[in-house]
Amino acid sequence: MKVLWKIALLLVVLLALFYFMGSRIQENEPLESPVKHGTAIPATEKQYVELTAGPKRPEKGLSTFVGKSSEKLIEAIGKPDRVEPSAYGYEWWIYTSDVRMMAGVGEGTVNQVFSADTNADLSPIVLGQNINEVFRFSIIESEVNVILDENIYTFTLNSQDLKDRILLKYEDLYAQVYVDSEDEIIESVRFIDPKTLVIHQPYDMEFMGELVTADRPSSTVQMEVDRSMERQIFELTNIYRERHGVNPLNNDYWLTLLAQNHSKDMAIENYFSHESPSAGNLSERLKSFGIEHKKAGENIATNYVDAIEAVHGWLNSPAHRSVFLDSDATDIGTGAYGKYYTQVLIKSDKKENMKPSYLQK
Repeated sequence: MKVLWKIALLLVVLLALFYFMGSRIQENEPLESPVKHGTAIPATEKQYVELTAGPKRPEKGLSTFVGKSSEKLIEAIGKPDRVEPSAYGYEWWIYTSDVRMMAGVGEGTVNQVFSADTNADLSPIVLGQNINEVFRFSIIESEVNVILDENIYTFTLNSQDLKDRILLKYEDLYAQVYVDSEDEIIESVRFIDPKTLVIHQPYDMEFMGELVTADRPSSTVQMEVDRSMERQIFELTNIYRERHGVNPLNNDYWLTLLAQNHSKDMAIENYFSHESPSAGNLSERLKSFGIEHKKAGENIATNYVDAIEAVHGWLNSPAHRSVFLDSDATDIGTGAYGKYYTQVLIKSDKKENMKPSYLQK
C-alpha cells in the first residue's frame, strides 16, 4: 500500500511539473533600436570624401521600379492587394499574391521596394545567399555618403550593422541587406532612393547642410499607421517562420488587443518594460483577458524605423528569436503605438480564445 501511495504521489509531482513547464511565460529584455530616429548630428566643419561612386544600378529585378512612376509598377505587377499609410508621408503598396513584397509610393513615384520572398527578383542579390559571398563580390563600407543637392549625409555602420544590416550603394540607389546573423544568410532586401533613406535615418548619421525630414502624421493618420504596422509585422513574422521551417501563426483578435494595449500603455505612461504599472506582467495580462494558453512569450521593441526593422531586430536577438521562431506557438497578437511594438505568441489548444474577463459579464 505504501508503495502505491508513493507512486501516486510521484505521478502528481510529475504532472504538476509538466503543467507548470507547459504554461511557462517567457519575457525577454526589451529591445531598443541601436539608432534612435531623429538624432542626426550636424557636422558643418567636417570634410567629406566620396569613397566610391558605387556600381551601376541593377538592370533587372524589383529595384528597377525605384524612381519610376507607380503606373509602371501597376503595368508590370498589377494593382496592390492593399494600400496602407506610413509614418513618413508615403503609402505602402502591399502585394501578397504571386510575389509577396512592399513598395513605398509617394507623389506617384516608387521610392523603395522590399521583399523577403524567395520568389522575388532582387537582382543582383539573392535571398538565402551566404552573406560572405556578398562581401567577396561587393564593396562594403562602414561609411556611406548620400548627396542631395548641396547637402551631404554620412551614414556610419557599426560592427553589428556590418554583420546583419549592410548598406550597399549604387547609382542613385541604395540597398539595405537584412541578414540572419546566426545563419549568415540574407533574409530580405530593401532597395531605397537617397531621399527616403535620409528621411528614415536607419543608421547613425551626420549631415552637412539641411536635414530632410517628414512631417509628423496627425493622430488620426498615426492610428491607421499603427494598424498597418501590426499587419505588416504579422505577415513578416510568418514569412520568416516559413523560411526557417516553422509553422505559421494564427492572428488572434484578443491577443492583438492585449498587445495593442501594452504598446499604448508603454507610450502614454513613458516606460519600456514587460511589466505594466497598472496591468502587470504578461501572465497577469493574459489572465485578465481570459486567454488560456499552454505556453506564452512576448517580444517588445521601440524606436525602430518601421515594421521591417522591428521584425529584423527581433530575429537577430537570440532571446527574442527564441520566442519569434518558437515551433510550439500557434497564435499571435501584434500591437503598435507610434514607436512601440509588441508581439505576444502563445501555444493554445483552443480554436478561439475567450473574451476578456471584464467583457464576460
